[in-house]
Formats: sequence, C-alpha cells, structure tokens
Amino acid sequence: MWQLRKHTVLSIPGLTLVLLALAYGIAFLAYIGVSTKRNRLVHGNDFTDMWITLLGLLLCLQALFVISAYRSVNRYLYWTVPWMAYGSVMSVFALCVLGGYASVHDASAAVWAVFWLVASVAIVVYAGKARRGYMVDRIMGIPEYHPRLADSRGTVLLFVAMDNMFPWLTWLVGLFFGILVVVQALCLANDHRLYGVPGRLVPVQTHNGDYWFDLHVWCQGYDSAAVQGSTTPVFILLADFGMPSTSMIGLAQGFADAGHPACIVDRPGYGWSAPGYWNQDPVDVVKSINQALTKYPIANPLVLVGWGEGGVWAQMYMQAADYSRVIGVVLLDTYPNEEILQTFALNRTTTLQNLRQLRSATVSNSSGSTTLPQVHFDAALERSASRLFSDWRAVSPIALHRARNSAWPGFQPQTALNMHRAMFRNNLYYQAKYFEYGGTGAKLYQGLLGYVASNTDAVLVYHHWPLRWPAFRQESGTAFSSAQLRRRDGAPTAPASNSQIPVLVVASAKQFDSDCATQGIGNSEECTMWQAFAWFYYRQQIEYQQTLSQNAALLLCQGKVAEDNTDCDVGFVWRRPKWLAQAIVSQLISQPAAGSTSSAQESASSAQESASSAQESASSEQSTSSKETASSAEESAASAAESSAAPTEDSSAAESQPSAPSAETSTSS
Repeated sequence: MWQLRKHTVLSIPGLTLVLLALAYGIAFLAYIGVSTKRNRLVHGNDFTDMWITLLGLLLCLQALFVISAYRSVNRYLYWTVPWMAYGSVMSVFALCVLGGYASVHDASAAVWAVFWLVASVAIVVYAGKARRGYMVDRIMGIPEYHPRLADSRGTVLLFVAMDNMFPWLTWLVGLFFGILVVVQALCLANDHRLYGVPGRLVPVQTHNGDYWFDLHVWCQGYDSAAVQGSTTPVFILLADFGMPSTSMIGLAQGFADAGHPACIVDRPGYGWSAPGYWNQDPVDVVKSINQALTKYPIANPLVLVGWGEGGVWAQMYMQAADYSRVIGVVLLDTYPNEEILQTFALNRTTTLQNLRQLRSATVSNSSGSTTLPQVHFDAALERSASRLFSDWRAVSPIALHRARNSAWPGFQPQTALNMHRAMFRNNLYYQAKYFEYGGTGAKLYQGLLGYVASNTDAVLVYHHWPLRWPAFRQESGTAFSSAQLRRRDGAPTAPASNSQIPVLVVASAKQFDSDCATQGIGNSEECTMWQAFAWFYYRQQIEYQQTLSQNAALLLCQGKVAEDNTDCDVGFVWRRPKWLAQAIVSQLISQPAAGSTSSAQESASSAQESASSAQESASSEQSTSSKETASSAEESAASAAESSAAPTEDSSAAESQPSAPSAETSTSS
C-alpha cells in the first residue's frame, strides 16, 4: 500500500509540504494580526514576514499540486518544463531573500525564506520525474492522458481546466511578487553595505523601563577631547515629521565647520534608530532622546534646533525632559500642528469646536500621568492620513515605495544625497511615520496642552489665537551662564513667559507671501486657500516669538545665497544649510557689532508689509472674528518694527551672507 502512495501527497515529502503549508498559513494570519497590535516593542516591519510567509504558502500549494498530479491515474501534469524552470527561479529567489535579509540582520525574514527552498526543490524534482515518466510512456506507446471510465465528463473537464489554469495563474502571482520581494531584499542589502551606521547606536529604556531599543545619535565636531564635557554648547538637531537624520546632516556639518559641535537624533524608526515602542507616548520619546544624549555621553550644555515638527518635539523636551541643560532653542518653520492650523484658516467655527474637544480630553501633567485618549480633531482627515501611512507600510517589503521621495533638488551636501534617499526606501520608514502619526496626528500637540499655564493661555486668548502651547519654564535658561551666548532682552511679554532662555524663530518669508502669482498659483480657489494659510503661518511665528520666552527673536529667510540660487522656500533647511548654520550661530553665539540697526529695521518692515498684504488678501474670505485676529497681528508687527530700531540688535549673519535677514526683538502685544 505504501508503495502505491510513495509519490503522492500521502508520501513523506507530501506530508512535509502539508505541514509546512500549515505553518506558513498560520504565520501569515498571525503577522496580519500582530502588525496592528499596540502596546508592544516592535523589532521590525511585521509586513515583511507577512509577504514572505504568503509567498511560502503559495509555493507549498504549488508543490503539492505537482506531487498530486505526478503518476495520478486520472490527471496529467501539463507544462513540466515550465514547472521545472519556475521551481529553479524560485529557488534562486529564496537564496536572494535569505542572503539579503541575513545581511541586514532580519533573522525572522531570513528563516522563513529558507523554507522556500523546500517547496521549490520539490517542484523541480517531481516535475522532472513526471517529464521523465511521460517520455518513457511515449516510447512504450502509452497515451499521455486518458480519462478513467469511472469519471464523468464534467469531472474530466474540471481536471483539465484546473491542470492548465492553476499553473499559469500561480506562476504569474509568484513571479510578480517574488521579484518585488527579491528587489527589496537585495536593495536593502546593498544600502546596508554602502551606508552603515554613521553615528552611534545608544540603548535606551522606555515604557517605565520595561523595554530596550537603540536610538541613533550622529555627531559632527564632537570628537575632540577639548570639546567633550566642556562648556561649549552642542547643537541638538531634531528633524521634521517623516524626516531621517540625513535631512539635517548639512546643517550639522555647517555648525561643525563654524566651530560648534552638533548632533542629530533619529526618532524611533527613522534613519538608523530601532522602531521602538508602540503606542508611542510623546513624553516617553523625549525622555528616550534625553537618555540617548546622556549615555552617548554629551555632558555639554545644549541648544535645541527643531525643524518643523522637530520644533514641537523641542518644546516637549523643554517641558518633560532635562530642560536645565538647555541654554537656547531654535525653531525652524515650526507650527504646533499644521493640519489644525490649516483647518482653522479655512473653517474657523468647526475648528474652534474641535479644539475645545481636543483640550477637554487632554490629561493634566500635574498628576504625573501622560496617557492621552485617542481624540480626533478632524476624524476623516486623520484616518485618511493614518490609512495612507499604514498602506505604504504594508507594501514597503515589496519595493513599491522605492520610486517615492527620490526628488530632492538642491539637496546639500550632494555627497549625502544617495544615503538620504536610501533612508526612505527601507522597510521601516513608513512604519515610523505611521507610528509617530499615532492615528490622530495631534498626539504631540495634545501632549503639550497639558503643560500650558494659565498666564500663557490668557495671552493667546487675548490675541484671539486658537492654538495653545506652553511657554518655556521660568527657571529654564538660568542654570548655565556664558559670556558667549548673546542675550536679547527686549520688552517683556508678561504674563506669557518669564523665561530668559534665548529663542530664535526662523521661517521662510515666502510662506508669508500672499501673492498667488509669486507662488505660481493660478486657480482662484487654491489662491484663496493659500492667502488664508499665508496669513496664519505668519501669525503663528509672531505668537511663538511673543510667548515662548522673554528673550526671543524672529529671523526671516529670504532671497538667494551662494549654495542655493533660488528664493528661500520651505526646504531651506536642506537647501542652504551652511547659510542657516552661520545665521543661527551669529544670532545666538557671536558677539554683535555695536550700532548697526538698519538690517533689523528692514526685516521688521518686511514682516509688517507681509502682514499687511496677508490681511488685505484674507479680508474678503475671513469672518469678522478673523478680521479682529488680523488687526491684533498687525499691531504686533508694528510694535515689533518699533522695538527693532533699538540699538541692541545686529545680525553678523547678514554681513557674512548678503541675503541673511536680521532678527526682530521680542515685544509685548
């Protein structure tokens, strides 16, 4: 009896493939379930294993099909040569996936790929046996296929259709997705070979110390023993949402070239940092960053430089981490939450209602609790964005995202461009965006709301401004005193902030320009939207300047410079990093030249003109309350213009770079 079954599914090879198919199927379902599970330490993209187990399941089913047709009394294995070729190709694919993921230390993906070989080899062996047997049958004059008398005509037609259609359909699916998985595995291996960890992986604890993962800290100019542990400030760079550390390497090198050490920290999942803990709590993230800086170790005083949402992370660091080490803060094109700001600019009534709901759901940090409820500001918009990140996370292991994020015109330095592109093409990039977005996109902003003091809230209410954020602590900026650090003691902004920490707010002046022709916008509806955005973008920077610290200044980026022959736009952080580094150093550290105020007056005048233009553009679109808001901002801009004439300001950056604007002093509204 066993002899009759040794070449069927009931043979040892057949039963082995059945068990392997069950293992692949169970693993496939498990990875689908675990990929959406929260509150766990994530070691990698679970969808990588999902795709590999899915293809493994397909291979096992194909191998069982070949074995079941081999020497069957009522079936015939068609296309034996293509089956042998397919099995050989999939064997090569298995070796490529195994080697690729083994080289990037993804053990689970490599192990699952090993078992592709079992099914692939079985396909080649049994298809070869079938072909050899059929050739003998032809020599002996036995027909290649004849139906059994016991089979009905319908059964015969079903077997013929299945034996012809199943191979071609499954070959197309297996080869298509197999090629994509192989391309991603080999490209990952190549990127890993070309672009090793440039900085240092620092182990940190999270979730009350229950878990460990690595954060990547990449320093420039901090290797000297004379710098480490001294009073020389170290610039700590925090990138925008969705940006790896490579996006700010030009700025870090610019600081180092100017004689000031700088370090970039990859948040969990970005660049070379491990994915970390999900569900991510903003307070845990900034505490992990503080751990990484301490364990690196960086004992020097810190100047936080946050770009975009990185500026909001810098504000959270000042509230929840070791703010006593920080002696300065720089915000580059930062908004508390750009989605909320844009929604407010277009529909104030709905926005105010949603903001009340968001603030009412915020957990006060006075009790020490940092757990935030999942509250949507704009549920449809947020779910759409979260679904987009989740979908790209799911297809990352099959290389469909490799063509995205490839255009970076004017990226500096050019030598880091290919490495920068590689950071968007790994399996973790969209997972990091999905995790950091957190389903609502407002978790970081909502976390900051718990630290807002009543005096700051009162000032923002008086200014008719919908968003809230905490001013820097009164005791911040006083623990470390340096003659190098330039203080900017303008008119007080009481009662918003009593902190004396130097704050520099840098923004692209082009974002404040409401001229649609200049922006290249021809559609009237889009023009109206942009004019609303431009006004609120400008107002946000003014509100930051007037509330975060007593010692704040606004620097407008405009015009062309040697390294960027275009007008200053939102990409100035990576398009003109040397200019930006010199401008920041000039404002915060270099000693000012006495008696030069013209550039400050010009900058204030330019800001006032931008505000007036934005007000005129928005007047026809905004409600009466919006007009009151615009008037308040215009008064603030006028006050800024008056105070900037005082002989306490100068920008040596404007002298070294002809298009670098000066800073405005902080003023009271």
